[in-house]
Amino acid sequence: MKEIVLALITGTTLLLLAPFICACDKQDTKVSEQTSTVIQGKTMGTFYAVNVVGGYKGGEEALRNLAEGEFARITAEISTFDKEAELYRFNDFHSTEPFKISKELSLIIQNTVYQGRRIDDATDITVGPLVNLWGFGKDKKNSAAPTQEQINERLQIVGFDKFELRTNENEAYLIKKDPNVRLDLATVGEGLGADAVAAKLAIEGYKNFMVNVAGASRSYGTNAKGKKWRLGIEDPTSPQRRVFVPICALDKAVTTAGSYRNYFKDEKSGRIYSHAIDPRTGYPVSHQTMSVTVISDSAFESDALDTGLLVLGADKALDWGRKNGYAVATIENNDGKPLFRYTDEFKKYLDCATQQDNQKK
Repeated sequence: MKEIVLALITGTTLLLLAPFICACDKQDTKVSEQTSTVIQGKTMGTFYAVNVVGGYKGGEEALRNLAEGEFARITAEISTFDKEAELYRFNDFHSTEPFKISKELSLIIQNTVYQGRRIDDATDITVGPLVNLWGFGKDKKNSAAPTQEQINERLQIVGFDKFELRTNENEAYLIKKDPNVRLDLATVGEGLGADAVAAKLAIEGYKNFMVNVAGASRSYGTNAKGKKWRLGIEDPTSPQRRVFVPICALDKAVTTAGSYRNYFKDEKSGRIYSHAIDPRTGYPVSHQTMSVTVISDSAFESDALDTGLLVLGADKALDWGRKNGYAVATIENNDGKPLFRYTDEFKKYLDCATQQDNQKK
C-alpha cells in the first residue's frame, strides 16, 4: 500500500501521501460554506476519508458504516493478510489443482491483468516474491542487495504465465503453474475502495462528494464552497511536504505512484534502490522518474496503471498516455530539481486550478 498521512480541512480534503496528492484550496472566509459530513479512518493498512457536501443522511455513523462496509467487502476478496480472504486462501493453497473463487474476484484479476498487459507487463500481480526479496514487503529487510541467483529463483514464479484464470457463466477458478505462485492485488485495492464508496454515494443520489483511500481519489461535483474539488501533486524533491502543482479533479479519478521516499540501501556498497520493482527484470528501476499521476474514469483503472507507468519511466509513460488518450503527468529528478511534464489531456485539470487561483486575486 502507498504510504500516507491524512488530515481534513473544512470544505476540502488534505491528502498527503507518497508520492503525495493533497487538496490545496485556500480558505476564503467571504464565501459561505455548506454543511458537510466528513469521516476518516483506517482500512487496508492505510487511511481513508470521505466528505459529503450538504450532509449525509444519518450523519457520520451512517456514512462510516457505508464506507467501511464496502472496504470490508473488498478486503474479503483481495486481502493477503486476512486468513479468511479469498486471495489469502488461494496463496496458501500449495497445489496446482483448480481453486474456486468468486466471480467478483475473477473480474478484479482479469481487469488488473488487462491493464498490466496494456503497459508491457510493467504491472504484474505476481511480483510479490520479488518485492519481499528486496525488503519492501512483509519480510524483514536485508542489509545487502539480493544476489542474481536469488533474483533468478524468484523470477521463476513471477509473470502472468505463472497462473491461469478459468471462467464460465457460473464459476471461476484460479490455477497455479507452480505451488509457490502468489498473487497480490494491493496495487489496485485503494482504487477499488474509492470507486466502491463513490458508486454507493452516487446511487443514493449524492452529487457533491470526495472519497480518498490513500493514494486514490474519486470525487464528483463541488466542494462545500461550490467550487470544483482540488488536489495537489506534491514536490517530491522537497524535504518539506509542499504542493508542486494544483489540479482540479473534474469528476474524475486521480491516483499517483511514487518511488522516492521508500527505498532500500545496501549497507556494504551504500547504493540506494527504489522500491519500484520491474517484474520483468527482478530489479528496482534505475531511472530518475519520481512520480506518475494518472487521471481516468475509475480509480481502479488509474491505480492499476500508475505503478506500471512509474516502472516504465517518464518518457515511456508520457508516450503511452499520448497514444492512448490518457491524462498522465510525471515528475523527474533533474539535477535535484523537479521536472514536471504531462500529456495534452492533463492540461484541462491544471487550467481549472489556475482559473480558480486567478478568481481569488
